[in-house]
Amino acid sequence: MLKEIDEKTDVQQSTDRLVFNASLAANRLEVMDQEQIDAAVTALAHAAHAARGMLAAMAVEETGRGNYRDKVAKNDFAAKNVYDFIKDDKTVGIINDDPVSGVMKVAEPVGIIAGVTPVTNPTSTVIFNAMLALKTRNPIIFGFHPFAQKTCVETGRIIRDAAIAAGAPKNWMQWIKQPSLAATEALMNHKGVATIIATGGSAMVKSAYSTGKPALGVGPGNVPCFIEKTADVKQAVDDVITSKSFDNGMICASESNLIVDDSIYDQVKTELSANRVYFTKPEQVSALEKTVMNLKKQAVDPKVAGQTPWQIAQWAGFDIPVDTKVLAVELDGIGGDQPLSREKLSPVLAVIHAKNTQVGFNLMKRSLALGGLGHTAVLHTTDEAVMTQFALEMTACRALINVPSSQGAIGFKYDNVAPSLTLGCGTWGHNSISHNLEDWDLLNIKTVAKRLSKIR
Repeated sequence: MLKEIDEKTDVQQSTDRLVFNASLAANRLEVMDQEQIDAAVTALAHAAHAARGMLAAMAVEETGRGNYRDKVAKNDFAAKNVYDFIKDDKTVGIINDDPVSGVMKVAEPVGIIAGVTPVTNPTSTVIFNAMLALKTRNPIIFGFHPFAQKTCVETGRIIRDAAIAAGAPKNWMQWIKQPSLAATEALMNHKGVATIIATGGSAMVKSAYSTGKPALGVGPGNVPCFIEKTADVKQAVDDVITSKSFDNGMICASESNLIVDDSIYDQVKTELSANRVYFTKPEQVSALEKTVMNLKKQAVDPKVAGQTPWQIAQWAGFDIPVDTKVLAVELDGIGGDQPLSREKLSPVLAVIHAKNTQVGFNLMKRSLALGGLGHTAVLHTTDEAVMTQFALEMTACRALINVPSSQGAIGFKYDNVAPSLTLGCGTWGHNSISHNLEDWDLLNIKTVAKRLSKIR
């Protein structure tokens, strides 16, 4: 009992110290002008970009998940694409002054941010969250995932020091040194913390929202993708493989259930098979199901997240080519009686027939309802009317058309979605935002309104 009390006291004292240091940094950040802030953000981005390869290698080695090439791409995305998107944003002082309406907008920081990061995207999420926090003059304190602590600390050290050298205050960025659930809970619930960015598992996100603070968390994804009868099959298949194999399927926006119109099903299957997608044999399905899913919890087994198709097949007791990109399993439908139709966070893809477009849309909505409400849905088609129907019917905050889902959802290369690594799912996913997290979400915007010359 005394040991528990001592540990609780140590955690609270450590948290108090972090928050006190952050409050001192906040005082300095509040008086920095736009030019000073932008110089520090630029230095952070350049340092992160220079270290992108080294940090990717550390992440793969420490977590045992994903692959080096794609983790480099994610770091590059966070350090370059996100930076290019926000670098010219006005986030300090008067950001808009309209003499016609007499309304002025003034930006202020929200305060100390608690950032909780996942094991799936450790380095890129740290870069992203830190960049947005600094751009908006908010100090940030991280609770890194314990399985990625070493890598995240190195990421934090590099970008923190680069920003400090460019004028940011000491302790603008800090982190919990001894990671634990208790320490993260203490940080999120600390009275000095203004808001929380929670990127990770649903339990942690739910905990963030339960603190009573404004929280920016994301819901889980169980992304449906429908290849409709008019689609460009070769492009659609290439997009699905590009997305589902990216970092071994760990991005929550990757396709989970591939729905294919009956009229082109054989063509799609042939194209998938010709591009290193292995279709599981009927006698292998049960073993794969038991390997990939925790059947008791009806959720993915954490050990398979971010593993290669070959490794997953080995655990399930059957052999596939080592260079397989995606492991596919054909299902009769989507629902609770089909565990593999849930989110899999791995290069395992469920494939389902649809006899027509409306059935395809109904299956998509069933997939979203099975743990992915509000997240992302993807359609491959050339029919404009079908595109419109898709946009109107889906309960997804990102309705993507003719793009790889992983890259399209985060705004990487294929579309003009705001580049982000925190994807809001709106009230459908019990989230406070329904868009990709941006710098604007970390600002208090004051509205200054002048008396009209002629009263209405």
